[in-house]
Amino acid sequence: MEFFTIMLEKSSNRQLLPDNFVKMLDDHRPQNTKLRQVGNGLHKLWDVEVVFDTDESMYLDRGWKQFVRAYDLRHGYFLVFRYDGNATFAVKVFDTTMCPRRYQDDDDASMLCLFFLSIRLCLTPI
Repeated sequence: MEFFTIMLEKSSNRQLLPDNFVKMLDDHRPQNTKLRQVGNGLHKLWDVEVVFDTDESMYLDRGWKQFVRAYDLRHGYFLVFRYDGNATFAVKVFDTTMCPRRYQDDDDASMLCLFFLSIRLCLTPI
């Protein structure tokens, strides 16, 4: 399941999820979830609490602020959420230029993979 949202000023404290997404969950509503920024090759997972208010609206709450700060999510950024069904969301971030946002982690992960691959190749007997 996928959906998108646009960061608004009030989104930095907690993120409202679309009503139609909540309906698709049926009775399988998670109490907690994990978030992963799509371009992050290191696959860091962020623990985020899920809360429901009295009108059954679903929010990403405790832990969301840390995710917002870590990826410098700003007003006007476009976020695409992909839910895997196991209480994990992959989040793809587009900035105000409408292009995918690149993070240092993205490059670090690629360089780290190349580093370990080169070590493995050096240690492999001929």
